[in-house]
Amino acid sequence: MKNKVYIGYIIDKSQKDKTIFNNLTVTNKKSIWLGLITIYEIQVNEEKINTVINCLQKNMVDQIGFVKQEFYFHFYCENELIVVYRNKIFHATADKSTWEPAYNYGKSLGIKEKQLDFLTPSENKERYFS
Repeated sequence: MKNKVYIGYIIDKSQKDKTIFNNLTVTNKKSIWLGLITIYEIQVNEEKINTVINCLQKNMVDQIGFVKQEFYFHFYCENELIVVYRNKIFHATADKSTWEPAYNYGKSLGIKEKQLDFLTPSENKERYFS
């Protein structure tokens, strides 16, 4: 049986301790927004996905400076989508009709609608890594 591999996307600003990326399999990274933000693409094998999600989730910030700030990160494995917020995890598919609970929760946290796009690996590659 083939081991499933999850591809995840995490913004450095979402993590308290940035050295967490040293312990992950980073397959790509790119600075965006004039170098203010770095987006990491990571790969995680199926047997480690829950442990990695737990570590990243516990390391998430809830503010930047004195400003409350919420983030999410997400993983894809084929058609499966996992969206992780600091206090909640959603399971969906690449089909946007399954995103409503994760999308609405993100909006309730104050995350801008245009940022709740849960880009697939091919969309991320086209937008950030090409």
